[in-house]
Order: sequence, then C-alpha cells, then structure tokens
Amino acid sequence: MEIMAEPTILETNASGDLQIPAGALGAGPRARFRLEHEGDALRLIPEAPHALWETLPSHERARTFRDWVAQLPKRRGPAIPAEELRRENLYD
Repeated sequence: MEIMAEPTILETNASGDLQIPAGALGAGPRARFRLEHEGDALRLIPEAPHALWETLPSHERARTFRDWVAQLPKRRGPAIPAEELRRENLYD
C-alpha cells in the first residue's frame, strides 16, 4: 500500500466521525493506531500488531490451527513406540 504524499483535507461526517483514507496511512486492513493529543494537533501512532490468537474469536483460532496442522508434512517412517516415551526411558 502506498502512502499519500500530498497533504489531504479531511472532513467529519454528520455524526462527527472522521474517516481517513487507507492511502493516507499506508496501513493494511485491521491496523491499529493510538491517538495522541499534542497541543492543537492530533497524532496517530501505529500500534504493534497483535498476535493472531489475541484478535480472532476462539472458533476461528481453532480453525486456523487445524488448517495449519493439515498443511504440515505427513509423518514418514515409524512412530515412536509408547514404551520409549515413558518417563524412566527418556533419560537413558
């Protein structure tokens, strides 16, 4: 996404909300910003992106995890026998 190089005049709507065109920020979808007052000026400070698990509802996180597991390479070779996974055998 390209950032707008020229100054842009913005106007609030009937509710007093201000919409900023995406090109003015140079940010992708769902980007987060902190609004700070500096005298008569307002500053938008980009927030660090949140981890996927912080932003998705639980059912979406579960689906994303299952999709990720499904794309992993399939196991090749024999499985580790259960006897080898016993605690007393792990430290031999």
